[in-house]
Amino acid sequence: VLMENGILRTAINKDGTLASLHLISANREVVSDGCCGNQFVIFDDVPLYWDAWDVMDYHLQTRKPVVEVIQPVHVVSSGGVRGSVGFTLRISDKSTIVQEIVMDAMCPYLKFNTKVQWAESHKFLKVEFPVRVRSPNATYEIQFGHLQRPTHWNTSWDWARFEVWGHKWADLSEHNFGVSLLNDSKYGYSIHKNTMTLSLLRAPKAPDAAADMGAHQFTYAIMPHTGTFNSSFCSWSFFSVTKPVILETIKQAEDAKGTLVVRLYESHGSSVTATLRTTLPVKEAWHCDLLERRDPTRPAHVTPDGITLSFRPFQIVTLLLVL
Repeated sequence: VLMENGILRTAINKDGTLASLHLISANREVVSDGCCGNQFVIFDDVPLYWDAWDVMDYHLQTRKPVVEVIQPVHVVSSGGVRGSVGFTLRISDKSTIVQEIVMDAMCPYLKFNTKVQWAESHKFLKVEFPVRVRSPNATYEIQFGHLQRPTHWNTSWDWARFEVWGHKWADLSEHNFGVSLLNDSKYGYSIHKNTMTLSLLRAPKAPDAAADMGAHQFTYAIMPHTGTFNSSFCSWSFFSVTKPVILETIKQAEDAKGTLVVRLYESHGSSVTATLRTTLPVKEAWHCDLLERRDPTRPAHVTPDGITLSFRPFQIVTLLLVL
């Protein structure tokens, strides 16, 4: 099946793997030669001591691709503003994967809406994307920042970092091109050499014998891009802020009517001055702590050009905006 939206072009095999993913503007193919993206794999997962907490490196030697197709790829929707295909795979006699691969109009990423019926014991489900990118380091988003880890296992210290924690995205970039792996609810990644892997489900039996059993629903996406990971952040509609600061949270204040709380953080690890702008009628702005307690000695001055804020590397700033 072929899908294209003017930004991306992809070819999908009958088993739901990606034969090709092309970033049209850069004329760059994403999927490695002779490989397939969106490859589900399953591992034996038997830690030495702590079932639900430990992941041992020897599980990597038990990799088995999920290849049994129950329902091959078929068109779910076509034309208009969304195209999608669906398929079903069998993990075992007790577990299945149902997935819809979605390409939206003018969207820079390919999305994978996934449902898993999970009834395994001491198994680890992951999905792999071998990509045409070479870099000694990969970047992983964490709350209010990011960290980098090597993509090689040259030393025992490198080998020990075979699984890396992360939140909304992980990125592998070389000069002026890279690939980001996005997700809505998973927290383990592995990027070794040029293979990007997202950890999806485990099946520990202690201390809870029924841990993670049952139905799961989650979404992940792959986004090739030019530049580096920190050159493609999105802006907001009611709010905007100058890079590299990220507006992470907008909410109503807990104890003050007509007041919003916004939380921002510096995302690149640098000292910067940034400007927060909004179309909302803000009368006053105050710095506050994480418990939303106003600091009367630190007003944030509201001007027609916005609110100017200073940040240290990875600093979190929380403001009360009085409307």
